[in-house]
Amino acid sequence: MNTLDAIKARHSTRGFSDRQISDADLDAILFAGGQAAVGGGAFKSLKLIAVQDAELLKAIDEASAKNRPGSHPLYGAPTLVVLASTKGFLENIEWTNAGCVIQNMMVAAADLGIDSIYLWMAMYGINGEPELVKRLGIPEGMTCVGTAAFGYAAQEFKKPGADDQRIEVSYIK
Repeated sequence: MNTLDAIKARHSTRGFSDRQISDADLDAILFAGGQAAVGGGAFKSLKLIAVQDAELLKAIDEASAKNRPGSHPLYGAPTLVVLASTKGFLENIEWTNAGCVIQNMMVAAADLGIDSIYLWMAMYGINGEPELVKRLGIPEGMTCVGTAAFGYAAQEFKKPGADDQRIEVSYIK
C-alpha cells in the first residue's frame, strides 16, 4: 500500500475484537512513531509505552470512564500505546509532537491492515490516577500526552468519502 492509500484507509475504530496484533506489527507501529517529526529533534523528551496486559487495560478503561459511567473509552482494544513527554522546550510543543507520533503510528497500522483510534479520554484517565502512571512506568517529570488504541475492528467499517477532500482548502499564489 502506498502512503496516500494508507492515509485513506485509516479511520477511527470504536469497537475492537479481542484478536491481538502480532509482536512484529506492534514493533513496526512503534518504529513508525519513533520516526515522526519531533520539535527540535527532542526524541529523548518522549517515551512510548505499549500496553497489552488485560488487567492494566481494564484499569485504564475504568479510570478513563469516570466522567461517563458505563462507557468504555478504550472500545475493547487489545493494545494501547501511551505517549509520555516532558514539558517541551517551546510552549506546548509536546502536543504537536504527540499528534505527529500518533498519526505516524495510525497510518502505519492502516498500512498493515490494523485498525486504530486516537484516544483523549485515556490520557485523562491515566494522568488522573497516580497509581496508573506508576504501573505504566512513566518516569517522574513526564506526563501522558496522548494515547492510541490498536487492534482489529469488531465489525467491518466502510469509510465514507475516503476519496473526498474533507477540509476546505484555499490556494494563495
